[in-house]
Amino acid sequence: MSKENSSKRRSKIGRWIAFILVVLLLGGYGLYTLRINVSSEKPRVIEGYELWQDDVVDVARDIGVQDGGRIKPFSTWAGFTMLQLHGARGMKIEAEAEGEVVKISPEEFMLDCLFRSDMARKLPIFRIDNSEVISSLATGDLPEEVQRLSGIDNASKNEVIREVVKDKGRRDRYSYAELEPIKPILLARVQKIRKEQPNKAKMTSEQRDTVDLGDKIWLFSGLIYHMDFARADIEIQEGTPAMDKERMKRMSYWVRSFPLLRKAVLEMQPKGEQLPPGIMTLFSDLERRMTRASQDIRFLPPYAEDSEEWLPVGKRIEQVLTGKRAHAEALISDMEMMEDTCLALRDEGQSAFSKQLAAWKKSVHDRMEPKVVGQLGSEVAYGKWNYFYRALVIFIFAFVFVMISWLAPRSKGGRICTGFAALLAVAALGLMIAGITHRSIIMERSPIGNLYDTILFIGATGVLVLLLVELLSKRAVALGLAVFMGMACMFLARRYEIGDAKDHMDPLVAVLKSNFWLSTHVVTVTIGYMGGLAAAGLSTIYLFARVLGIDEGDKNFRRAMTRIAYGMVCFTLFFSLIGTVLGGIWANDSWGRFWGWDPKENGALMIVLWCLVVLHARMAGYLREWGIHVAAVFGANIVAFSWWHVNSLSTGLHSYGFIDGLGIIWGFYGLLTAVCLMGMICALLERRGKAKAKTNSKATEN
Repeated sequence: MSKENSSKRRSKIGRWIAFILVVLLLGGYGLYTLRINVSSEKPRVIEGYELWQDDVVDVARDIGVQDGGRIKPFSTWAGFTMLQLHGARGMKIEAEAEGEVVKISPEEFMLDCLFRSDMARKLPIFRIDNSEVISSLATGDLPEEVQRLSGIDNASKNEVIREVVKDKGRRDRYSYAELEPIKPILLARVQKIRKEQPNKAKMTSEQRDTVDLGDKIWLFSGLIYHMDFARADIEIQEGTPAMDKERMKRMSYWVRSFPLLRKAVLEMQPKGEQLPPGIMTLFSDLERRMTRASQDIRFLPPYAEDSEEWLPVGKRIEQVLTGKRAHAEALISDMEMMEDTCLALRDEGQSAFSKQLAAWKKSVHDRMEPKVVGQLGSEVAYGKWNYFYRALVIFIFAFVFVMISWLAPRSKGGRICTGFAALLAVAALGLMIAGITHRSIIMERSPIGNLYDTILFIGATGVLVLLLVELLSKRAVALGLAVFMGMACMFLARRYEIGDAKDHMDPLVAVLKSNFWLSTHVVTVTIGYMGGLAAAGLSTIYLFARVLGIDEGDKNFRRAMTRIAYGMVCFTLFFSLIGTVLGGIWANDSWGRFWGWDPKENGALMIVLWCLVVLHARMAGYLREWGIHVAAVFGANIVAFSWWHVNSLSTGLHSYGFIDGLGIIWGFYGLLTAVCLMGMICALLERRGKAKAKTNSKATEN
């Protein structure tokens, strides 16, 4: 067999090996993701569940809600709340009335919580990965106050707990109705854990799971009880004087009548008269409804000439009852509108409810600035477009074409697959740019303000730069890396958003509120991160191509790849250095010092120093082809440390980026370190082989 045929055969085998390695890597990650996020439980049958009509959901989507320091549409608030409670923006159930499996959207879920709490209680909203979180509640005694209020004593506690976990798997879904019996026990345990260990990062995994479950139940109970003031009739005791029994069943009636009621009570008490039982029961009922409506759910904008922020209904009622009567009629009008909406659903059905909900929304929007109302609609459109999920799907298809083209790059089919991959990559990039731009318009700031934003920006700029490199090199290598980088960033963004369960368009912390510095320092440093990752990706391809013989010993390919990798290291140094200096100027302006050895600052400096080491070693001849690529791959570890790892250290002034969990980052370190070791071992073996061949050649000549 000729040397050329042997090289081609080795290249073909190497391509198949690379293909299998990539499939195993992505398949393993996919299975890991499925294991975490997918439950094998069959959809729960919900007795009496009626699907929401499309017109109701459409009306609800852009109702304004103040949450996280900004006014956002109902759909966004519902989506992140459901994500926080359920771990997903959707829930499959079997609706008994429909007789089929349906998926409940976040808007439908939130409508259930607020207006059909009896249905919301039955939904399997809580995922418990380890049933020991519930079983462990049996240990320890309940405080006496909890026993008194809940009616559960230490003797009956274990039986209550066993009943809850009966017929449940170790990893299962629970409804609020199923967990409600142990709610007092769980919340008492959460209070005890927090008292013993205030720092959540130092809690055991079981303690964190217990605290998380308690927080979710507390949040969910606040949702389902919030509208009690509007949807439930107030009981009028026998013997209570009644002028209008129907109006007296509404809380708005008693808020309006409170001055007269208060006056009557004050007149009775100086005479030593005891308040009638009916009045005491009424006061207790009103107080309970007001307390429940005081949960931090803000549907009511400030009234005319009112400088205060949006407040929960219960807080507004409390203000009015304690003497701030200036806005009493406006509040009562809002309450009546909300009561009419709830009663329309109860008494007349969804069509009437839709009309009342639209009227309520209009009354609220009329008190808001037109610009803010327009932003609500824009954000709803942003959610419908789902730019980054669509980009992910397109990148996956593009990567399939790239993988196929790898196996036969010179064939007609391979060239066609490469063309399709390029077109899909451009389409996905367009979606990413459109999504980032739309986010910036909604947020009215630079595209980068938090860790989630950096993922999107690194993905978009990485794909753009690599496609430009492909346009110049025309070797399909940069194209493949562009598709992989886009896909990886979209996967990471989606995973981080689900895990963090926070709205990353919420206002920034005060120290970051500077569009100038966000648009200069932060953007520049992030482009530097992208350059370092792209250089590592190109060098990884080079190392595998050379180790597996995919490059067929093509020296032109090797030189071209080395020049590109070297150029990307220079690119990284340029943007990282400028970004670091700009960051120091911003720090001096904000904190009064240019440099403070903050972990984030140290990480940026490490990138600059490493790039300088690589470039100087290259110029001095210490790093040649193998060396420059191994160094570029290792540089990605430093980039990952600066970009991601330092945010988990819980120290430094860059506290706006703190995260929990480092499983993925340690895996990233391990993978790239293994690639570096592979490259160094192969370089040494190749050098020894060349030295041995040279020695043998001289011996033959002699």
